[in-house]
Amino acid sequence: MDKGALIIASIGMAISILYSIYQLFISKTSGGLEKEVEEKMKARPVANVIRYLIFIAVNSFLANMFFDIGWLLWISFFSAFALWILLIEHQFNFSYLISIIMILLIFLGAGVPTHQQSFINHITDSTEYECLRIECVKVSDVVVDDELKTEVKVLSIQGYSFDWYMLFARGELILKDEDGNVNEFSGINIGGLWLLN
Repeated sequence: MDKGALIIASIGMAISILYSIYQLFISKTSGGLEKEVEEKMKARPVANVIRYLIFIAVNSFLANMFFDIGWLLWISFFSAFALWILLIEHQFNFSYLISIIMILLIFLGAGVPTHQQSFINHITDSTEYECLRIECVKVSDVVVDDELKTEVKVLSIQGYSFDWYMLFARGELILKDEDGNVNEFSGINIGGLWLLN
């Protein structure tokens, strides 16, 4: 993330946190939450727990969007799940099933990367290839005359595609070495996890 994007993301996150603090803890409009919870459970501390869960769920979700930090999405998911347990009346019916599906789809979609560099980064992290903009380098250990040596091969990127489909993404990378050998990598991303084919 470059410096300009980091500054904009930081400003957006600061505005989000300040707005959340105001709406949940300072504003008089959140008093209705306390009354509703008091009527049902006669417990003011539960209203505070709900406020904190909302704060954590919303701001972790936005921080993941602004800064692309995947583990924050899990914090947001578990906070939203805890809110769902606290606030939804658990009677198994059609609307109950729809609410479960909607929560899962929102978080699955939010976890899918929208930028093409994600697949290249996954190839670099999970294989012996280190990929840059126009080429990849394969670093491997070989034994030559009973000595362990490092072999470096430079491969050019012949083709690259990345397609984002809201709930999943697909990536494909075609590499060619100096001898004309072609290596292909393809994968699908579901919920932020790359699965190589």
